[in-house]
Amino acid sequence: MAVAAVLGGLLTLLARPRSHKFFSREGYIIVALAWVLLSAVGALPFWFSREIPSYADAFFETVSGFTTTGASILTDVEAMSHGLLFWRSFTHWVGGMGVLVFITMLSGSTDRSMNILKAEMPGPVKGKLTPRTRDTARVLYLLYFLITAVLVGMLLLGGMPLFDSLVHAFGTVGTGGFGIRADSIASYSPYIQGVIMILCGINFNLYYLLLLRQWRAALRSDELWTYLGLAVVATGVITLDLRGVYGGLGTCLRQAAFQVSSVLTTTGYATADFDLWPGLSRAILFALLFIGGCAGSTAGGLKVSRAMI
Repeated sequence: MAVAAVLGGLLTLLARPRSHKFFSREGYIIVALAWVLLSAVGALPFWFSREIPSYADAFFETVSGFTTTGASILTDVEAMSHGLLFWRSFTHWVGGMGVLVFITMLSGSTDRSMNILKAEMPGPVKGKLTPRTRDTARVLYLLYFLITAVLVGMLLLGGMPLFDSLVHAFGTVGTGGFGIRADSIASYSPYIQGVIMILCGINFNLYYLLLLRQWRAALRSDELWTYLGLAVVATGVITLDLRGVYGGLGTCLRQAAFQVSSVLTTTGYATADFDLWPGLSRAILFALLFIGGCAGSTAGGLKVSRAMI
């Protein structure tokens, strides 16, 4: 925190722009450089604690967290302290919505807010949720907080400890997938595995419409139905393909549904080693990785709307 404060103070004192005009170019540059600096500072807790002795490894882990990629250099994640496991998963939560979207809420300039938001939000965007860009950012973060709180509550109802519930909610809502166990979430109950499913790959605009009780407008989304249709069809085909791998049809369905939702939302949690599955199932999962979730969600991939086009 001290290092970040010093860097921020120096940038504030030394950065004297000749012009205060703010366009898309400035937005893109700020977003790119801010993420690099954010990752460089975010790696310090891992490095200072010596739980990741190499700064290069710590930087990789942090970038993977903030970008919600989920790749890890850790070989024994369960040996890490609770504090750094929390920070590791929290990077997913920050990166899922985008830290600069949060800054947009605080920005006093309309053109700055708009160009930063456009530069950081993933996927094609039709328009703002509200007339003012700052209000749009506030709505997005309100939805983000709400979904996170609901997910934590549902995990607690399933008997998951509070710490586990928080870190898994961060990884699920941010669609990152950092876990705190070597087997990801395979050792948790089917209920908990079912909770960590497909909701965070849906466009946040639709949740906003549901809050406004505009059910018809939300349900008219072609992208939503294509996204759900992909999940249902892929799950059905993989379930039939797994009949020779698992005993009962119910087990096949549960394993297929979880892996499909985890891959389609680009979250990355796993309950099975699907590298041992038949070729057809692996090919379907491989294709879903590229498609990803809906535009306006925290999921990665090309986005369903682009695949539709």
